[in-house]
Amino acid sequence: MILGIDLGQRKTGLAISQGKFATPYKTLSHLSLNGAIFKIVEICDDQMITKVIVGYVEGKIKSYFTRFAKELKKHRPNLDVILWDETLTSQQARSSMIELGISSKKRKAHEHQKAACIILQSFLDSL
Repeated sequence: MILGIDLGQRKTGLAISQGKFATPYKTLSHLSLNGAIFKIVEICDDQMITKVIVGYVEGKIKSYFTRFAKELKKHRPNLDVILWDETLTSQQARSSMIELGISSKKRKAHEHQKAACIILQSFLDSL
């Protein structure tokens, strides 16, 4: 099982895949990076996740994503953690939901998990 992550500072979107297609899973709220790691470790254990795809953005904040990946790997050394470029995935997620006529309230609630789904599907398509 593979988990895709759209990591944010307060909200993190998750997508999951058992095969060739990514499915939105859930959005986590957290107060810190450690809070996100704790919740994701729990999900990895519950869902028997073997690989995690963490979306990242180039630039000054890339260190936030690499720190997350390192800490996650410390908590679960057997987990395969891969950083994957997520440039513009949030905009793609927002645009696709607007095209589908989804209300702004629902878009806001599901934007992060939709972005995680785009990240994970991009990785799956590259295989």
